[in-house]
Amino acid sequence: MVGSAVRAARRRAGMSQTELAALTGTSQPAVARLEKGQVSPTVITLDRIARALGAELVIDFEPQGQVRRTSQGGEARSG
Repeated sequence: MVGSAVRAARRRAGMSQTELAALTGTSQPAVARLEKGQVSPTVITLDRIARALGAELVIDFEPQGQVRRTSQGGEARSG
């Protein structure tokens, strides 16, 4: 979930994994692992990525069982 959000934000910014890695002080393989969901990044790492992409990191809690709209226009059920 976090990885796909990072990938979508990176693509919206028109940036490659290599460019994002350089801006955040990590490696391209590390960015790829994050986007694939193979690692759990820290909030500090996510904030660094958001800043590099010209975005704001937003963390929110939602009640379980509610239907919400996704950024892609679909629906996702919490819980």
